[in-house]
Amino acid sequence: MKKIMIYFLLLAMPAASFCQKTNDSVPSVKTDYLTKSKNQKSAAWVLLGGGTALIGAGFLIGDSKNSTFDDAATGAILGGIGVLSAIGSIPLFIASGKNKRKALNMSANFRIENATNSYPAIALKINL
Repeated sequence: MKKIMIYFLLLAMPAASFCQKTNDSVPSVKTDYLTKSKNQKSAAWVLLGGGTALIGAGFLIGDSKNSTFDDAATGAILGGIGVLSAIGSIPLFIASGKNKRKALNMSANFRIENATNSYPAIALKINL
């Protein structure tokens, strides 16, 4: 019985040491930052392009020779929304650049640390 208990403990210790929980709230890694940067840049280009199209549509509607006051007001509203959309793309371009710089500044490497004994270590460098 004593041997069975010792074997059971020897088998249980490695299982407990490799079954550690990971914390999912840890900041994202390099690929996550790059994906986020790409999505933000795409959204910024859509806002900028859509804003430019709305500004152009506003000019076309409000500047024609046969336009009434209502048409001019509609064109001004479309142009105003287009300007706001184009201005709204600027923060997304800035955030995209910041996330891309964060991703490019991250590095992970494997090296042998020397204390009293040599042991392998994994290093993750995040420049913020």
